[in-house]
Amino acid sequence: MREEVLVEEVRALVREAVAERRGLVAFTRLAGAELDRMARDTERRALERVGGMIPRGVGNPVLREVAALLEAMHQELDQLERATGLRPESRALGRDEVVWQTFERVAALLGVLEV
Repeated sequence: MREEVLVEEVRALVREAVAERRGLVAFTRLAGAELDRMARDTERRALERVGGMIPRGVGNPVLREVAALLEAMHQELDQLERATGLRPESRALGRDEVVWQTFERVAALLGVLEV
């Protein structure tokens, strides 16, 4: 029962982040690059919070899948940081892509986004 409640809490957090991200687009006149940066920050913060909510060894299949997606994201980010020969701008774009893809996958898994 507790894990089902946790799934709903995680879903609510991600739903809130999706709404915040949509609000950036709807209610701002920022340039595209600034908008993207703010959207990735919103996604990154939400993913960090979600990761902090899920205990190790969780039994719920949805939470296990979310945890696996977050672990894969961290591994990709670590590989990106260790990569040599990348310009800082390329590294930043790579980080943003990994965060965005993970957020989209988590949101879709939780049924927050239409895929």
